[in-house]
Amino acid sequence: MIQISEIKKSYGKQLILDGISFEAQPGECVAVIGRNGCGKSTLMQILAGIEPPDSGELNYYHRNPRKDPKVFRELCGYVPQSNPLMEELSVRDNLKLFGANPAIVEDELLRPFELAPILNKPVGKLSGGMKRRVAIACAVHHIPSILFMDEPTTALDIYFKQSIHEWMRQYQKMGGILIMSTHEDAEISLCGTHVFIENGKATTNHIH
Repeated sequence: MIQISEIKKSYGKQLILDGISFEAQPGECVAVIGRNGCGKSTLMQILAGIEPPDSGELNYYHRNPRKDPKVFRELCGYVPQSNPLMEELSVRDNLKLFGANPAIVEDELLRPFELAPILNKPVGKLSGGMKRRVAIACAVHHIPSILFMDEPTTALDIYFKQSIHEWMRQYQKMGGILIMSTHEDAEISLCGTHVFIENGKATTNHIH
């Protein structure tokens, strides 16, 4: 399980997150929702180890990633809102750059994300939706125990949104913990816990 306790973050004098706390169990999906600019992306960056909080604690399967940063690498995958890919490299080389095993690249990742037709194309030549599929594949190649996704299906068409949503369901069935910031009703409905951020505070609702 993961436990997020009293996470606070300010930029200068602007308080962004003011004591965010919630928990998630294996197989659970948590939707982080709120208006644009409310701090959703900042929270996702903190949870993924990209940005440090000003204060607060993270507990991932009884390990403290703030004291032992390799926990982020070993347990977590992260899909940022912006494009994390190397534009001049091919899809195949980006996957390898993110640590994907070539044998897995040829199997588990090609089918659900339909990457086979674009495997040898430079990322810079791809559409926004194609880049998004590659970015998700790069984040999940090692099937992390915890997956953080910031607006995961941005730029995807209806077909691929449904495909990614189905992959998310399978990931949960495998016991993965999925935390995603989203405005999409279809994604919010996938999640049993909703964390609504407003004025730096979080309200948590559990949907049964």
